[in-house]
Amino acid sequence: MTIYMKELLNKLSNKYGSLSTTQLTNKLFEIGVIDHTLCKVLAVREYVANEVKGGNKKTDAMWCAAERFSCTYEYVRKCVYY
Repeated sequence: MTIYMKELLNKLSNKYGSLSTTQLTNKLFEIGVIDHTLCKVLAVREYVANEVKGGNKKTDAMWCAAERFSCTYEYVRKCVYY
């Protein structure tokens, strides 16, 4: 763990220690510590990976992700490969 991570954890603990995990996560989104776009990319990647582990072909899993997240196949492809 880096000194920056330790400092952030100390600040969050002191300032927001009484919040639940959900409330803290929402607060981190609000103040810009968590990148919404990267969270979307991670969600798509994890969904596709789980579908592939479940036995689906990768392209089929990517089409399912496009339907699930109401986005284009091209967006899913970019999330998975870039």
